[in-house]
Amino acid sequence: MGPELTMIDPISGWSRLWAAGISMTDTGMRAVETLNAAKEVIAARTTIMHAAMHSPLTADHAELGRMMPEKFDAFSDAGLATVAAMWRAQSAWIDHAGLLGSFALRGRPPSPADLARLGDRMMSLALGSIEATAQIGSTALAPIHRKATDNARRLTRSDSTEIEDGSTDPTWSLR
Repeated sequence: MGPELTMIDPISGWSRLWAAGISMTDTGMRAVETLNAAKEVIAARTTIMHAAMHSPLTADHAELGRMMPEKFDAFSDAGLATVAAMWRAQSAWIDHAGLLGSFALRGRPPSPADLARLGDRMMSLALGSIEATAQIGSTALAPIHRKATDNARRLTRSDSTEIEDGSTDPTWSLR
């Protein structure tokens, strides 16, 4: 009995492509949410910075102090996630190059079983590359989206009022 042949399943291939497309669409929707949240955060923080310029002693120093560290954290997490996803994708291509190299070094033409295995691997690699591309966008955006939408929710709450001594409650609305 020879090597086991595998058949390429077009149904699962198309469903994986469909899922990758849905993932990219979801990432696009999260990008729009991130942009809208960023617009709200910028408007709120511009008001905070304006107030700080006019009255530095009563400024919201906690909010002002959050701005840079949170961006550093979010973009660092996004970069790490992107590098990890790219590393996985590149590793798959390197494994595939090793398989092609092993075929070249055999000293004989590939058998039908070898060609079937190669076709299966190429299909799997192509689908995996598309899925990895969708995943890279999603994982890169996730920490930025999370921070921007959290900030927008926190900064745009309107359920508090000014405290009698003139300071503001942290949930004060800036609208």
